[in-house]
Amino acid sequence: MNLLDTTFDLEQFTQQLNNELNNGLPGFDAQKIMSPSIRKHALKTSDPSIARDSSVLLLFYPKDGQLFLPFIKRTSGNTNHSGQISLPGGKYEESDSNRTVTAIRETNEELGVDCKKIKILGFLTELYIPVSNFMVLPVLGYCKQRPDFKMNPFEVEEVIEMPVQQLLSKENISKFSFTKNGLTINAPYFNANGHKVWGATAMILSELREVFLRAALIR
Repeated sequence: MNLLDTTFDLEQFTQQLNNELNNGLPGFDAQKIMSPSIRKHALKTSDPSIARDSSVLLLFYPKDGQLFLPFIKRTSGNTNHSGQISLPGGKYEESDSNRTVTAIRETNEELGVDCKKIKILGFLTELYIPVSNFMVLPVLGYCKQRPDFKMNPFEVEEVIEMPVQQLLSKENISKFSFTKNGLTINAPYFNANGHKVWGATAMILSELREVFLRAALIR
């Protein structure tokens, strides 16, 4: 099955994806394709060995005959990721039995998704985020139907729903530049309904894109 097929079959999709995940992950070679220029500089002043565990959830679901993936625009504030477009997720807590539980719990807290309706498919490669000192585990999951999103207004400003085929298409990838603290940063990004998805989230999506290409889910 390809995501361009007229009739989307969730069961066939999960089977194809599971089969490909069992073949091994593309890893950092795929992640680095979407790495911003500032990453090398940031890594020189950080220590991944003392990183805090965290996780994010890539939550697939069917909508209008297509496969979708939600992102969140975080509320403005004083955190390192304020106002950015990201995947639902957050820091591992001692009450979490593992980081899969973390990803599900955070998705419930941020988007109101019923934990019991989330089925786990597997994982992508861990990624270290220097700016927050997080070691992020990307968790892959799905819901059989579109979730009834209920945003947490203290954490989420907007939910952005994207068709996966459109999101991961080569034509949807571009680059931009900006200046921060006197440093010019060049960053590739995925376009999500006019929002720029860059940084660690884009690096995670880059590996996902390679997995989907290998599984013949996209072209």
